[in-house]
Amino acid sequence: MQGCTHAPQAVVGRVYRPRKPRASALYQCAARHAPDLRASGRFGRRVEENVIGRFLACGDPQHGFARIYCDQCRYACILAFSCKARYFCPSCHQKRVLAYGEWVEANVLAPVPHRQYVFTLPRLLRPIFARRRTLLGRLCNIVERLFARFYASARPGARPGIILFVQTFGDLVNFNPHIHVLATDGAFDPDGGFAGLPPIPRKLIEPWFGAEVLSLLRREGLVSETLAGRMLAWRHTGFSAHNGVRVRAKDAAGRRRLAQYMLRAPFSLEKMSYDLKSETVIYRSRMHKTLKRNFQIMHGADWLAQLCAHIPDRFEHLVRYAGWYSNRSRGKRTRMEAQPAEVTTREVDAREAARVRSTWARLIHKVYEVDPLECPRCKSPMRVIALIDDKAVIRKILSHLGLWAPQTAAGRGPGPPVTDPPRPAAPILTYHAVPDIA
Repeated sequence: MQGCTHAPQAVVGRVYRPRKPRASALYQCAARHAPDLRASGRFGRRVEENVIGRFLACGDPQHGFARIYCDQCRYACILAFSCKARYFCPSCHQKRVLAYGEWVEANVLAPVPHRQYVFTLPRLLRPIFARRRTLLGRLCNIVERLFARFYASARPGARPGIILFVQTFGDLVNFNPHIHVLATDGAFDPDGGFAGLPPIPRKLIEPWFGAEVLSLLRREGLVSETLAGRMLAWRHTGFSAHNGVRVRAKDAAGRRRLAQYMLRAPFSLEKMSYDLKSETVIYRSRMHKTLKRNFQIMHGADWLAQLCAHIPDRFEHLVRYAGWYSNRSRGKRTRMEAQPAEVTTREVDAREAARVRSTWARLIHKVYEVDPLECPRCKSPMRVIALIDDKAVIRKILSHLGLWAPQTAAGRGPGPPVTDPPRPAAPILTYHAVPDIA
């Protein structure tokens, strides 16, 4: 039996190759600095510590695995469990994004034109939403009322289809809460007919959005009446709305990609590098117009704390459906259109059945064009024969395979012991605090 992990690193000769999670810059940074954040009390929420702990066990067979077996040639391997953490683990969140794109196109989005709207807040107000995350949902309510108001005035009785996505990050992964909206470029009549309508002008929605947000914060006692009045009187209030991205009716792939973009992770692992000696993270992004640079440099502990700010609370919904796409409207249409299912049979080969049974395998096959449940020896379909989570059994199997390497360094997570290099008196790379600009 051969060991493997749960996501591919490369495809060589059309054979599935697992990735090495401990080799990533994010794993090295989290393993080194998570104990420091815990000891200094910098975890603001329990969910942050829990997500990082699950991430450090992601793809590690010492925390549990599945046994995969080929009935034809008797080849076997192990498949480590994943953490399934949202908005932190790049591998698990990307699989969530791919699955969502397929689901939303098949079950929610109608084959009509769509447009993206983006609503942003001034920098002065962003820390308020970092401290009170429940207000992010109230922002969605404001945007939903805005769309209902403008479309009702343009076509009485008609409703647009709306999906609202909360994003909390900017290009440099700073806390920048804003709302992405995937909306139909028109509205649906009560009988289901669709009428195309021009986009809502920015000059109309920006002042209305700003006034509603400041009214919310005044009611909550988070800004004063004087400050709200001054901000509304400014020439550039900081409230903005963008509506320049449009997808045509027949572009199903474009709708799917746009929905996946709105659900994307806060950062890209490909843009991040971590220096073990200086404990410094470098993150490269697009060129910033104000700072005239395309990178961010900071200490690993500060970077990890910044990433934690984007982890949603447990049961926190960052995607909401409204109008024609609301759960109630979709459920009502489903009940009205339901018909007795016609019983049909067809031949399904074993390889196709294996992919259907495993969402994980289907997504890997979709992205990397290689089937992880295909035997590398005889090309026959493999199957899961056992899920192992008992610690004693895990240790016995991994010891037999020569893969048991318990961690001895405190706080470093599972795996081979990490030998810390001596810390220099002065860091090789220096950094300076960067304002909230992205």
